Order: sequence, then structure tokens, then C-alpha cells
Amino acid sequence: METITWKPDMSVGVKEIDEQHQQFIQIISDFYVAFDANKLKEELGATLKKLIDYAVFHFDTEETYFDKFDYEFKDEHKQKHKELKERVLFFQKRFEKEGPDMVVELMEFLTDWLVNHLETEDQKYVKCFHDHGLS
Repeated sequence: METITWKPDMSVGVKEIDEQHQQFIQIISDFYVAFDANKLKEELGATLKKLIDYAVFHFDTEETYFDKFDYEFKDEHKQKHKELKERVLFFQKRFEKEGPDMVVELMEFLTDWLVNHLETEDQKYVKCFHDHGLS
């Protein structure tokens, strides 16, 4: 399995958000590298926790702008964030019970979700953010 890499079509044209997306991708990549290197369960667990914490931080950033700019589709987008958080917490619980055996499934899910989210869902707020002066 290959790790996710940043592509220009993932950009939303807002430096702060793009940098956060790139950091999110880096943490996912770090998680995969740790798994591929057969790191201990504790190290993988710490990287998974870092990923969850960063997702919460990033989603809070986007959602603050959604509210500030009264983004038309904010409720739908927030729901997608909530669903991801719940799914990743489910994977975290599975990881605690099953260990690294389920990491490939988690990585495939995260990669698919993130690529789709960046290339479709996040693109929907670009005009709103730009109209409010974010770049």
C-alpha cells in the first residue's frame, strides 16, 4: 500500500487550510511508515492518537470559518467531519484490541476518505472562503 501524497488539485487556495491538509497527510504517512517498519504497538498507537488530535484541530479550524462566514453547506460538512471522527475512534478501539493487524484497513479508509474529502467536499467552500478574503 502506498501512502497518500499532496497534489495541487487538493488545494483550496487558503494557505492556512492547505498547510493543515498537508500536515494531516504527513501524519497519515508517518503512521503508515511506522507500521511498515514494524514499530511497536505503543508507537503506532501514539501516532494514531496524534492523527485523531490533529483531525479535531483541523476540523475546528474549518468549522470556525463555516460559522464566521455562514457557509451555506456548513451543517452537511460538519456532519461529514463528525462521521469521520466517529469512524476513526471506532478504528482506534479496534486497534487497542486487535493491534497492528487492522492498520492496512484503517490506512485504506483514511486515504480514500481524505482524498475524496479534499478533492470534492472541501472544494465546495472555496468560493465562500475566498469571497470573505481568505487566501
